Amino acid sequence: MTRAVRALAAMLVAGCAARHAPHQVSPAVSRLSTRLDSVFASPDFARAAWGVVVRSLQTGQVLYSRNAERLFMPASSQKILTGALALARLGPAFRWVTPVLAAGARHGDTLSGDLVVAGRGDPTISQHAAGGDDPLAPLRPWADSLRARGIRVIDGAVVGDGSWFPDPPLGQGWMWDDLADSYSAPVGALEFNEGFAVLEAAPGARAGDSLRLRLLPAGAPLRVASTATTAPADTAVNTLGATRALASDSVALWGRLSAGHAPVRFEISVGDPAGYFAAALTQVLREAGIVVTFRPRGHPPAADTLFTWRSLRLDSTLKLLEKPSQNQIAEALLRTVGGVVKGTASLDSGRSALRETLRGWGVGDDAWVYADASGLSRYNYVAPEAIASVLAGIAHDSAFAAFYDALPVAGVDGTLELRLRGTAAQGNVRAKTGAIANVRTMSGYVTTRDGERLLFVLMANHFTAPGRTATLAQDLVADLLANFSRSGER
Repeated sequence: MTRAVRALAAMLVAGCAARHAPHQVSPAVSRLSTRLDSVFASPDFARAAWGVVVRSLQTGQVLYSRNAERLFMPASSQKILTGALALARLGPAFRWVTPVLAAGARHGDTLSGDLVVAGRGDPTISQHAAGGDDPLAPLRPWADSLRARGIRVIDGAVVGDGSWFPDPPLGQGWMWDDLADSYSAPVGALEFNEGFAVLEAAPGARAGDSLRLRLLPAGAPLRVASTATTAPADTAVNTLGATRALASDSVALWGRLSAGHAPVRFEISVGDPAGYFAAALTQVLREAGIVVTFRPRGHPPAADTLFTWRSLRLDSTLKLLEKPSQNQIAEALLRTVGGVVKGTASLDSGRSALRETLRGWGVGDDAWVYADASGLSRYNYVAPEAIASVLAGIAHDSAFAAFYDALPVAGVDGTLELRLRGTAAQGNVRAKTGAIANVRTMSGYVTTRDGERLLFVLMANHFTAPGRTATLAQDLVADLLANFSRSGER
């Protein structure tokens, strides 16, 4: 147990009244219940709400329950529902297929018309998925495919078609003051780099100089206006801030940065997903020596498929979703499920498929309110017992290995990389975390000292203490569960 967790444990246990343990439980489970009660009865959470379920995956026994039937905001624990739904309905081997079309006639090495990319929801055409330092790396094979087909000139434009997703690109209840940030980027059926570009700002050589700016990728459709200046080298100043105006491509950068300071990067959302994709692909084609004239063309009634792009498998994509808690992948997944299962890639169709799946796992329709797929919205509500049923349901699905492998591992990777190090939970707990204002959640699996696998759901809402206090309380619970033993019950 880390020093911070020990300190929190001592603070929480002191003066905390425990609830009565359930009847007819073993001494070990009773002791666990008492210790968990002491965590949640801390004065720091006097006005907060805790929803908790701890259940054995092997026997189904509920070891602990608190407000399990009530509705809580899940934050990014919503992605448990989304990821489980996608695996159950699409399968781990699912891939997105994106057609690249020639809307015009071929004349030698020239396409007399537009190159049209028809988006089908693939969220993996990104630097995050491709790895490396080149933001355009995922699109460079596309230029190779065109060159291999003898195309050297596109006498027209690159056109992005994102119409497969009929809904607005922003989630219900997304906060207006988050929309410039990468985690709130618009969602499109055709999307590049998870909907954001990077603005890099480097100081000038001397105090008072303007900063040196660049966009990554360079062709990102953003216009940057900067009032930022360089501060003296001995001041150690970094007061830079950046934002994108609502419904605009205008980015404002302000503040001061000391001379000699390392460049500072901001991830800025791009308002038009399909337009961003087209701009990035145009840049790649030109760098590969393919001319794009941008001559206006009327689209012909039909277009020929030049090639199709196949994405990563879903089991690989799920790791890109769950471990860093990537919102746009979650939103694309729900809409994709709607399109594949129900024939329309809409939120309503995705929710309909989710309703069917949850009913199959024993979750009632009144146990959840699903506004978005990522958990960014504060309109989401779900009962802890519903998340527990999903964790149990997917655990008995043939796709469970993919679901389990995608979850962050305590002390190792993802959103749990820096948590629970030096405890029995390190390398043991696999769980999805969630954090929005006054909400902290963590739900997943832990193996006890006896080798028994438990599922757990921890949801804290409406607290006024610092978020770190709720996070440490959840870490303490995870460590208690990892150290739990039935002490000879078997």
